[in-house]
Amino acid sequence: MADFAQYKATAAQAAAAGGSTTYQPASPVAAAFNSATTGALGGVIAAGLRNSLTGRSLGWALPIGAFAAVGGVYAFSEQVVANIQAESNVTSVAAGACSAGFLLGIGARSLPVAVGACGFLGAAAGLHKFVSTPAGSEQHSESKKFFKPTAVLEQLKQQQ
Repeated sequence: MADFAQYKATAAQAAAAGGSTTYQPASPVAAAFNSATTGALGGVIAAGLRNSLTGRSLGWALPIGAFAAVGGVYAFSEQVVANIQAESNVTSVAAGACSAGFLLGIGARSLPVAVGACGFLGAAAGLHKFVSTPAGSEQHSESKKFFKPTAVLEQLKQQQ
């Protein structure tokens, strides 16, 4: 917690001096609360639709709790990873989605389902973040460093 306060103080000093900071850390608890509240609203809608379409009351607690828990866990995990890395990138989004998928699998009482949902949701959310990042942004150029061109491609570029 001291590191977070120290970073905020440093960021405030840089902003006062005319500098700019690219990432402002946020509270994971606040993000989780906001997302859990939004998820609970989605759960109310899902439970209402389920109860009205089946013609009988199947309960309200399970959909509301599940939607709220998944939203809260996703936001909390994503924000924690983003604060540790000091940037919101593909890794933080994939970590949040993985933890949300794992929670869904544990709710199904199956570890293989939990691991599979973690991998699938993490990959899908990470791929979405990677694809939706603008081509000229700093994050995109950082990820391109990972995919280094081969020697064959370098020779072809030099020949042209």
